[in-house]
Amino acid sequence: MGIDTTLDDKLLGVNYSPMIYNFTFDRGVLHSGHGVEVAKTTTLDSSVARRLLPSLPDGVIPKVLHVYQKYDFINEKRDDKLIVRTTDDEFYQIKIFEADTFSKVTNMAAVGKDCSACYRYNGADLFLLSSEKGFFYVYDGENLTTITNAPKMTSMCVHAERVFATVSGEQNTVWFSADFDPMNWTVSGTGAGYIEFDDDGGKVNKVIKFLNYLYVFRDFGIERLTAYGEQTDFSRSKIYSSTSHIYADTIVPIGDKIIFLADDGLKYLDGYNVGELFDDIITFLPADKTKSTAVALNDVYYLATRLDFGEDNWPQILDEAPYCTNNCLVVCDMKKNKFSIMRGVDIKCLLAIRLHTEASVFMTFDGDNEFKIGRYVPCGKYFGAVLPKYWTTGYSNLGYPDKIKCIREISLTATANVTLGVVLDGETTEFELSGSALPKKVIINKSCLKIRIYIKSNSATVTAITAPTVVADII
Repeated sequence: MGIDTTLDDKLLGVNYSPMIYNFTFDRGVLHSGHGVEVAKTTTLDSSVARRLLPSLPDGVIPKVLHVYQKYDFINEKRDDKLIVRTTDDEFYQIKIFEADTFSKVTNMAAVGKDCSACYRYNGADLFLLSSEKGFFYVYDGENLTTITNAPKMTSMCVHAERVFATVSGEQNTVWFSADFDPMNWTVSGTGAGYIEFDDDGGKVNKVIKFLNYLYVFRDFGIERLTAYGEQTDFSRSKIYSSTSHIYADTIVPIGDKIIFLADDGLKYLDGYNVGELFDDIITFLPADKTKSTAVALNDVYYLATRLDFGEDNWPQILDEAPYCTNNCLVVCDMKKNKFSIMRGVDIKCLLAIRLHTEASVFMTFDGDNEFKIGRYVPCGKYFGAVLPKYWTTGYSNLGYPDKIKCIREISLTATANVTLGVVLDGETTEFELSGSALPKKVIINKSCLKIRIYIKSNSATVTAITAPTVVADII
């Protein structure tokens, strides 16, 4: 019952599907494995007990989420914060592990795309923030410092005690701060500096720390930097070039790979080589992927993107609309080597948090839920509304393209209420089946050349739906 779009529908039979959404597939059966709830955070003492994240002040709409990793050395405990950029380009903070309310970070602002990093400097944990048209800020939880001579950044990371960043403007350089000083951006042979990329690899879009190296992602290629110690010891090498555009906001390290989305599909970098991932996704990806964004948590890659289902046959559901940013969350389990699709959500931003007792994917939204901060959970619902679940076969000739098939019966087991749809040569009949641990048999007794079977469910909790079994005579 897994998804497969690499073969023609007629070759799939009735055990594989060209499309599944809001179901997950595991151990041969379908489950309800996707959902979103209002964000909740753990406590310092428990990863099980969760506290509802308070709402932002009235009228304030969250836009981008950041995490500020901070340790309270005086009280010897975690003091991590969620930093929220709003649609007014202002910033609010709240403690992650303790009861708190949102408070505004005075004088912090961003213009255009922003980026952040955390840096331990002289025994204090700092939150660094910049944006493509704004200032570079250093925040210690109480005091905010503006560094006016720093470049305007589009991405940043900490490597070998320096901050490395891609920048706006011509976007052909990677800048780095002085050694052991994130606030020193004065260019010199022993302080801060930059590396230029002037060949045909396109704009420099993102810098990632991975496997003791620094990887620089460009529009059409990837370079690896060895950047330790003195500037004179830095070196670079090109490891990948392509004619397919790479989308910066989808580039995420996960385990022993970096995963990213390009125009020709999802790919991975193992540090030296680039390979393909999940070819089935390509079928649904639109031409415009510029709003796609991704994070990773616990060997799972979460890609928020807009998938094209062909709206004549796939009606819009829940928070989906023609103008929505990203209508799907593609959940790629790297350990199990499979993916599934949550559809009907309008995701704007993702943030993966793995700190102390907290391990969650938080998100913000456009559309009807723009005022909320959500958390991904396998609940089968989207803020309380049941996610409509769908699975379908392709149009199958059952291996006999020129013969008439008399479909005698179809049977399956479904632990939740489902609608079984049977399409014979374009004529559709639906059967309502109540949930049961026992198999259900539906008598058909109709002839056709080709058959398609689909399953729909509006149940929040689905523990198991088996593949349909078709009994047919070949005439």
